[in-house]
Amino acid sequence: MEGGFGTADALIIADGTLQIVDYKHGLGVLVSSEENPQMQCYALGALELFDGIYDIDSVRMTIYQPRRDNVSTYEISKDELYRWADEVLKPTADLAFAGDGNFLCGEWCGFCKAKHDCRARADANLELARYDFKLPPLLTDEEVEDILARADDLVSWAADIKEYALQQAISGKEWHGWKLVEGRSNRKYTNETAVAGAVTDAGFDPYERKVLGVTAMQKLLGKSRLEELLAAYIEKPQGKPTLVPESDKRPAMNTAKNDFMEENDYE
Repeated sequence: MEGGFGTADALIIADGTLQIVDYKHGLGVLVSSEENPQMQCYALGALELFDGIYDIDSVRMTIYQPRRDNVSTYEISKDELYRWADEVLKPTADLAFAGDGNFLCGEWCGFCKAKHDCRARADANLELARYDFKLPPLLTDEEVEDILARADDLVSWAADIKEYALQQAISGKEWHGWKLVEGRSNRKYTNETAVAGAVTDAGFDPYERKVLGVTAMQKLLGKSRLEELLAAYIEKPQGKPTLVPESDKRPAMNTAKNDFMEENDYE
């Protein structure tokens, strides 16, 4: 595709399969390889180079995101990938190059250079104002579900606007009704060695002593030694309930309603 670019971190061709591996260091957004347009564009680029040299039947795409403990793999046939390029990628790119088509807002907006002042993104988020900021008990279930689907994007957009306005103000722009002030700061030592010496000479202990956390302790002892010495003293409390989309891979928690129904089943 003319104008397309990108670099995959690893390409492997073996046994009729082209494997694309992309390393992502980011922590904020969990990235899936399933029908991932970026990965499929990488694969198309690799096919353009190697399809005439090797016998390739399928494409396997893997995203490795270690900071999110995420290894996501998706595989399609070469023919399916070419079909996607012809039916989806090329028509969409043609619209973009022509300046036509519709703006679609979503989590990808966070990586866009125009995220601060994009009119389409603003309009999409300001649509939530039609609920007149009612409290949840006054909203229908369908309205709550609609807001849940967009709340993260709204918060992200508002944060981007605030950061943009701040940077503009630092550069000299004046916003009507707003002013730039110095934020709070905390006191800090300019020379910790000198501080420790002065406090010690005065007869006090300037250091605090506490047990290392589990992660730091495992780094000190090693995983097997940690298990051997401290397994009896380590527990993993239940995590705080978090509402996520159904597509999230974590198993659903038992709610109080489900617990009640299970108890009735045994009566």
